[in-house]
Amino acid sequence: MFIEDDSKQNFLINLIDSPGHVDFSAEVMNAAKLADGSLLLLDVIEGICTQTHAVLHQTHLTATKPLLVLTKIDRMITELKLSPLEAYIALEKLITQVSCYHLPDEQTLTSIS
Repeated sequence: MFIEDDSKQNFLINLIDSPGHVDFSAEVMNAAKLADGSLLLLDVIEGICTQTHAVLHQTHLTATKPLLVLTKIDRMITELKLSPLEAYIALEKLITQVSCYHLPDEQTLTSIS
């Protein structure tokens, strides 16, 4: 996909979809090596899973900056019947957990944006 900004510069964006299942860790690793950035899709109902930790670790190893995308937010209200305040608190907790993710060498991701 080609995108042109206001200064008439062209940017090429390649989207690489890698599976989120733990059996495909090698594919995620290879995709991360090819990328300048990444989208980390996080299901707000399931929260942070084992593979989420693996992906965050991989983005650190490859110096790839992840962008957190929260999905299925509507289910917090329709299925879990959370009030707006309860949903806000749950989302805040989830975002904090991701942004404070501790790597095995005790370094901390400082920003996911």
